[in-house]
Amino acid sequence: MRVSIDPGDRKLLIASGALLVGIALLGFVLSSSPATQSLGYPSSYGTGTGGAKVAYVLLGELGYRAERWTSPPSDLPKHPRGTVLVLAEPLVAPTADEKSLIREFVRQGGCVLATGGSGAALLSAHRLASTHKPVFEPQKFNAELPAPLTRHAPEIVMQSDVRWEPPLADQQRYYGDREGPTVVGFRIGKGEVIWWADSMPLTNYGLKQSSNLMLFLNSVDPDGERPENTRILWDEYFHGDRRSFWSYAAGTPAPWALGQLGVMAVAALLTFARRSGPVRPLAPASRLSPLEFIDALGALYQRKGAAREALKTGYHRFRFVLLRRLGLPSSASPDDISRGVRERLGWTVPGFWETLQRCELGVNSSHFDDALALLLIQELHDYARRFRLTGYFGS
Repeated sequence: MRVSIDPGDRKLLIASGALLVGIALLGFVLSSSPATQSLGYPSSYGTGTGGAKVAYVLLGELGYRAERWTSPPSDLPKHPRGTVLVLAEPLVAPTADEKSLIREFVRQGGCVLATGGSGAALLSAHRLASTHKPVFEPQKFNAELPAPLTRHAPEIVMQSDVRWEPPLADQQRYYGDREGPTVVGFRIGKGEVIWWADSMPLTNYGLKQSSNLMLFLNSVDPDGERPENTRILWDEYFHGDRRSFWSYAAGTPAPWALGQLGVMAVAALLTFARRSGPVRPLAPASRLSPLEFIDALGALYQRKGAAREALKTGYHRFRFVLLRRLGLPSSASPDDISRGVRERLGWTVPGFWETLQRCELGVNSSHFDDALALLLIQELHDYARRFRLTGYFGS
């Protein structure tokens, strides 16, 4: 028995379904992976001109053990010899403890490549000064002395209006101009710090300019050791990629799933509110229900004594559905039908051909016994069920 849906409920279901589909499509459009975003800062995920994915991927192809670092400074290696931490223009301001932990990392033998004013601030190295004039285009800087850092890098290109103040006795200037140094290096304990005034030499755009590529490789491997012995940690923690539970969940479809659950909850509340509204009397059921119609039709056949017509209707329906199943023409004889059932349906139990013959005889007879007609119709129903004739029972 089919259950009718109230027109108001049908509209509510259609609207809810359309809203869910819209949310799913919106999530698909907006939830692009970090690797495909064109970030404007030197992130290892960034594929735009200001990103640094090319440099990060290149390190792996050259054999360096490069990995993205999304953990706090407290998780940095305790024995960092042979480990380089890349701090490419950090975006998130560090705490005093985080600054102290990074300096301790260097003091224990680690190496840090920091860029920009924010990179210097992360090292607690507040020795920066601005140029006298703003810088609006890249500038070239020549190497000022032969050193491992300037090996095969006689000229680099940067765009920055920040300069390191005149270095102290333990700090070495490698590149710069009259405004001040743009690349300096100094040691802290057992480790070393290399500072660039700008991240251009490691960005997707700047990596191929002049000798920027060689400066980048010399900076991440200042000792010239074999690549497989150098571990490079590309910091994304200070770019905001922090691996908490909520940050991980934000990168999954979980927020969109929660949004869809919220829409379903709102729809359920609206439905409950409708069901809890004013009580109205049910509409009277029609007297012409399917069962009453069948009873009335059967009574008409019985009063008329039209057993042959009832058998004729059932038999023609059975033939039509069975012939369509077997792929036989409508003019097929009982012999053809019996043969098709045996060959195509694998039915070998005797009695089917006899039933067809008796049906043919009853349909063509002017007088037919009611009991025999009922028996034959029941047999046709049984064969239709055994042969699984789709459509015979109205399905």
